[in-house]
Amino acid sequence: MTGPAAPASGGLPPRAWWIAGGLLLLLHAVVLAAVALPAPHLGGDNAAYLSLASSLASGTGYTELWDPLEPPHAKYPPAYPLLLALAMTLGASTWGAFKLLSALLVAGAGLLVFAWAGSRRGPLFGAGVAAAVILSAGWVEASRWVLSEPLFLVAVFLALWGADRAGLRLRRGAWSGAGPGSAPGSGAGSGPGSEPGSGAAAWLALAAGATLLTLFTRTAGLPLLAGLFLLLAWERRWRALAVTVAVAAVPVLLWILRGRGAGEGAYQDEFWMANPYEPALGSVGLGGLLLRVWTNLKLYVGEVLGGEWWGAWSVPAAALAALGGVLVLLALAGWGRRLVRGEGGLAELFLPLYGGLVLLWPEVWSGDRFVLPLYPLLLAWAAEAILAGARAASIPRPGTALAALAFLVLAFPALGAVRDRAQVSSVCRDLAASDPFACYGAAFRGFRDAAAWSGANLPADAVVINRKPRIFFALGGTPGRVFPFFQDPGPLLAQAEDLGARYLLVDRVDNVSVFYLPPIVQASPASFCWIRSWGPETVLLGIRDAEEVAARAAAAGEGRAEAASDEIEPCGAGWTRGEAERTPRRWGHQVPVVVSPPPRRLR
Repeated sequence: MTGPAAPASGGLPPRAWWIAGGLLLLLHAVVLAAVALPAPHLGGDNAAYLSLASSLASGTGYTELWDPLEPPHAKYPPAYPLLLALAMTLGASTWGAFKLLSALLVAGAGLLVFAWAGSRRGPLFGAGVAAAVILSAGWVEASRWVLSEPLFLVAVFLALWGADRAGLRLRRGAWSGAGPGSAPGSGAGSGPGSEPGSGAAAWLALAAGATLLTLFTRTAGLPLLAGLFLLLAWERRWRALAVTVAVAAVPVLLWILRGRGAGEGAYQDEFWMANPYEPALGSVGLGGLLLRVWTNLKLYVGEVLGGEWWGAWSVPAAALAALGGVLVLLALAGWGRRLVRGEGGLAELFLPLYGGLVLLWPEVWSGDRFVLPLYPLLLAWAAEAILAGARAASIPRPGTALAALAFLVLAFPALGAVRDRAQVSSVCRDLAASDPFACYGAAFRGFRDAAAWSGANLPADAVVINRKPRIFFALGGTPGRVFPFFQDPGPLLAQAEDLGARYLLVDRVDNVSVFYLPPIVQASPASFCWIRSWGPETVLLGIRDAEEVAARAAAAGEGRAEAASDEIEPCGAGWTRGEAERTPRRWGHQVPVVVSPPPRRLR
């Protein structure tokens, strides 16, 4: 993070870097400690990452143990599960331990934002940008869950910082000179690391390695890799480009082949759906993609960006939209200014490539998780635009008053949001002294209890169709699949027959369950039987095969079958391991699939 003093840094000595970085780290530590939450995430991605890591740590390969067929996994790149597996081998086994890893990664990403922004305009500028970023709601939330975002953020900003320190620039006239780059001073940015010097090759290698890490952390890292290729070509660093392509080609090709061999194409199929949760709506064409871009643009600019800092305040929607719009316009001005001056780097290429991907993403998946890497870029460019405008208007000392005011406009309301999160987290920590799920309502606790009970009482080859099979497996060891998103019972019963699944969990963990499962059961009650309930919201049903349903209808007679058509009868014997019910183990804060990985299924 050190380097020669930049003009924009006001001649500050090198110790300014350490002071600014230390204060930033202190602020981030206080924030992370205040908002730490013991409750697990209710999304399936958390459980999927932990299950994949458990599979790696136990030596069973990169395998979807939650699926009854145990296919090789080819959707989530393996970098983050490998990191979790390493933590497991070192003794991590609780929700809190893996959440701590996320918090440490987010703290590291905050320091890298400081290093990247500071290398362009000095340590005070970098500290201001990083402080505003780490107070944003999305970055705070990323520190509290077992998701790949923290590692992705680390890799992205390590790559951007390394590329800047390697002297990679979109220099004007780069293709009119005699060699890579142009003469010194031809559009280089100001600040430490703006020009290649000794160690430039090492910085370039670091940037290339971090870029590859982004791709193997999330598929969304592809735009950064494409940006690095384009930047190297623009600079005519052919040897570096050839080496980077050659190094990246082997793992990328192997990952693609793995996906094809597993019959899974990452997100491609879901990407083209109008709504992945309602397949009946079909797919989208060019017109649908353009509408999707417009819808996502309105969402991110009008709601998400402003809400990251002002969301906890009761402000009109128009105010949030205005804040988001001003921030984007200022950022685009700063971004364009860098390109015009020949100061653009990997970050300036990353914006249109990654931003375009985000805008094309299905609307139902849109949210701040996908735009977290863009916040530091937008804030840095917006601040540069403010400073440049102040200088052009001959406003005295623009680097103090205007920059401080812009920072406070974001930081003051964001601190209030952090305070609110800290209060909720404190209450949850008190409730979750022995049970991390105590912070959630009865619906999800019933789902957790059903998963634990099924692991203890259902046959070893049981398959349970349910809304969140990855969490269900992580909490009880019983595999399953998500039910088909149709209200007609036909697809679900066909799926059950194909998988040999004899069980269905009807719950209310989200609106998807409520929308599909009750109509399915009500449409064909004779196809199901009752096994056990956990309150009124969670019921485990048996799925009868077609022959049994037909035989029971014939034996009962047509008249009785019609009279009882809306009743769910008890399943009777033979559906559990034994007549005596086994008490499930209480895991407390330990993650069941980590502490006691289920044995491989023989299918």
